[in-house]
Amino acid sequence: MRYGDCRWVDIAAVDKKKVVVVCPLASLEQHGHHLPLLTDTYLVTGVAEEVHKRLKDKILLTPALWLGASDHHLDFPGTVTVPNTLYTQMIQNMARCFVKAGFRRIFFLNGHGGNVVPGVNALTELANSCDSCDDTLMVLSSYWTIARPVLSPDKHGMATPQLSHACEYETSMMLHLQKKLVVMKCAKASPPAIDSPFYHMEHGGRVDVAGRFYRKTETGAMGHPELATPEKGESLLRAIVAEVCAFIEDFSTWRDLPVLKPG
Repeated sequence: MRYGDCRWVDIAAVDKKKVVVVCPLASLEQHGHHLPLLTDTYLVTGVAEEVHKRLKDKILLTPALWLGASDHHLDFPGTVTVPNTLYTQMIQNMARCFVKAGFRRIFFLNGHGGNVVPGVNALTELANSCDSCDDTLMVLSSYWTIARPVLSPDKHGMATPQLSHACEYETSMMLHLQKKLVVMKCAKASPPAIDSPFYHMEHGGRVDVAGRFYRKTETGAMGHPELATPEKGESLLRAIVAEVCAFIEDFSTWRDLPVLKPG
């Protein structure tokens, strides 16, 4: 079911204990010389739409929130963003609306890395300050995190080790979903600013380094987008959708968490 196609009486009648509200989160920001600003929105929407096809009787899918926390990309023209503090408030207010309507399971399906910190902070603060929200199962995760076990590069013919930004992975998925918007002749990335497994996103990036994106790449892209193909993108998306569906199916069975007070 699509949240926005429902009337208020439809929302009132939904079995709130069974249906999962799925809210895709994205951005409008630079993605190198070759991908459109709306890349993250196209990708998370593509995942969400395929999930909806498979689970439409079990979920209420909202429109994707295209405005994200992308201040770190503002040095590249075209990026539209809100600061982390405001994004936190946006997610909190969306969650409050779902909770007020009576929903018991809320899933923010994220498609932009910059949304993770303010998004998780939003739900953490909300649970800590609001009993009705604390009594609701609210989760946020990026599609690549949920699908991590099935995104090994060897399974999809990838030359680079993992997804980063405007990279082989994102470019391949865009070639599959929105090929006409990809300018492959302009696909190029800068070498990593610091080629360390602790810093470099494509090698795991085991520490979070503060700084805006223009200190990480000259082009706005990472990795090797020139190696992308639509076939790789189709393979990636098929695996991602299957894992997101598996999570939602599992999530829908979670029991309400009891209060385990000491003493």
